[in-house]
Amino acid sequence: MKKLLIFAMALVLNVVSSPATAVAGSCTIPDNVAQLAQAAAQAMNAERAANGRKPLHFEPRLQASALAHACDMATKGYFSHHSPSGSKPKARLRRQGCRAGLVAENIAAGQTNSKELVQDWMHSPGHRKNMLLGRGVNQYGIGIANAGKAYTHGYLWVLVLSRGC
Repeated sequence: MKKLLIFAMALVLNVVSSPATAVAGSCTIPDNVAQLAQAAAQAMNAERAANGRKPLHFEPRLQASALAHACDMATKGYFSHHSPSGSKPKARLRRQGCRAGLVAENIAAGQTNSKELVQDWMHSPGHRKNMLLGRGVNQYGIGIANAGKAYTHGYLWVLVLSRGC
């Protein structure tokens, strides 16, 4: 329980104080964002453990990058790993001051809870591969925004995974 509280505080503080604030300010974030992100992280790490992988650890810069991308998609009404301006996951991460060796990104839209989200990703070969990456991948960040222009319900989810930061 203490770990959950520390994670929730770090997530909320990071959303409020991160470089993503300007982007986050132009989209709406679910009131229960910390709980959604924590549940998604727990489900992801449970799947990793069930498949013989080590757990991933929260990294605030990955979370800031994920949130910025979720908000960008929500406010501009697109759904892609490539933004309309042409940015890709690794470039977005560099803007947060992270020079990771390996970067992977999962996106999803419409899911209203973390269980549904992780199940959908585990049933998609590319998303599953990312969630179960080995090769030293050890960090994650999750960004969640209300769907905005992209969809009429649910959330936009972005998971960024990396080796180092």
